[in-house]
Amino acid sequence: MQKTKSCIVVGALVLISLVCYELSYRVPGAQAIPAFARKYDFACNVCHVPSFPKLNDFGNLFRDHGYQLGTEQELPTWEGLTKGYWPVSFRTTVGYQLQNKDGLRNATPGGDVTTTTTGSFGFTGLDVLSFGILQRDITFGLVFTPGLASASFNTGASNPPSDLEQAFIKLDNLQRFIGLGDNNYLMNFQVGKYPLDLPFSEKRNPTLNTNFLAYHYTAGVPSIGGGLAGLTNPNNFALGSTHPGAELAGIAPTAFTNGYFRYSLNALSNSDINKSATGGGRAMQFYGHATQSFDGYGIVSGQRIGVYGMAGEAPTAASAAGVTSGAGEGNQSFSRVGADASLTAGGQVNVFGTWMVAKDDRKLFATAAAQEARWNGGFVEADYNPVQLPKWLFIYRYDWITNTQQPDAALVVGNFDNLQGHTAAIRYNFHVSQRTDVALHLEWNHLTAKQTGTSGGDQVQDTTLVGFDFAF
Repeated sequence: MQKTKSCIVVGALVLISLVCYELSYRVPGAQAIPAFARKYDFACNVCHVPSFPKLNDFGNLFRDHGYQLGTEQELPTWEGLTKGYWPVSFRTTVGYQLQNKDGLRNATPGGDVTTTTTGSFGFTGLDVLSFGILQRDITFGLVFTPGLASASFNTGASNPPSDLEQAFIKLDNLQRFIGLGDNNYLMNFQVGKYPLDLPFSEKRNPTLNTNFLAYHYTAGVPSIGGGLAGLTNPNNFALGSTHPGAELAGIAPTAFTNGYFRYSLNALSNSDINKSATGGGRAMQFYGHATQSFDGYGIVSGQRIGVYGMAGEAPTAASAAGVTSGAGEGNQSFSRVGADASLTAGGQVNVFGTWMVAKDDRKLFATAAAQEARWNGGFVEADYNPVQLPKWLFIYRYDWITNTQQPDAALVVGNFDNLQGHTAAIRYNFHVSQRTDVALHLEWNHLTAKQTGTSGGDQVQDTTLVGFDFAF
């Protein structure tokens, strides 16, 4: 704990000194993942709030319209777009991360509950990103994450595999392709592997080392390792991950609200669920999200409300031929349903959050006392970009998971693996341009998992990161 305090104090002193500098000499900021900034010669804050990668209202509309402004100069065939332009960006974070886990037990039988501490200089990994247009109203996206054994500040997997995290093509303004009109983005079709249109995307959130719990929770599986054993749950589907599928989506201005109506309807393969045991399934599942905003898009200006839902199936057995890719059988159902909202004030404050109820079918749990797993969860986050400090972003988020029915009545009762998370972060964007971006990032997360310790008590995990988040 003393090391954690020291790490926070050092980071705080650095940030305080930067605040003093910023107040004495302020320079207008421009932040972004730079590929589009280079292409359009834009200041990056045209599309981003003062801390990439979170998009502002204009940036969200730019994305919804297929990364297009509608000009001839943006097309890949435009003669002025020289061969020197390469629509690729790189992003990583380097720095120091410290993590404490409390509620573990010594290896000696009957040993006392103890704490483990890990700390290392390092980096989070690497994203290689490429987004853009192939031709008018034909959009593509690629994100490659190479397997780097020393990533995650040496606290993650020892050799994470390389992955093409995103690979999609999208036909925007679909009406034009089928002869039903033009310049209307009410129908857009996307296919490939892509992130779902969630209430608030982890891919666009400025926090770096803490996931949204509601997007990744697995019933019956303790969220902090090294504690009391739980169940085996073959349903490892995570809303926050990218998934293979096809999407019909659209956006339309609504005059009566001075905002926008948006929808996203997805048919997803379950070939990426329980792959290690079954090879993944071959069933279809469905996800949808709809929002309505008022007096703006609802991120920098205006307010927004929405609803979303997921009806899925997880394979529980390999095919008769064994573990064959995409041939898993014994699908059992699960669902996720929720509501979301985003509120803004003065162009400086964005408060947003979601509440979700979830359940996994009892047949997913191979125990004598198996029952349907039920829980609810969500988060509330506040992002503050004060007008007096335009390069700064202050963030706080509260996450929670509350189990209302455990998957095995005989395993445990009460609050087993109920979760509470607190995340606080400060970002200072001290170097910004149309080509490169660098932000100093200080983030602290406190996670409590109820009754998951080997002793039956709570487990607590504290993670502190001080580093530089940069893109070029």
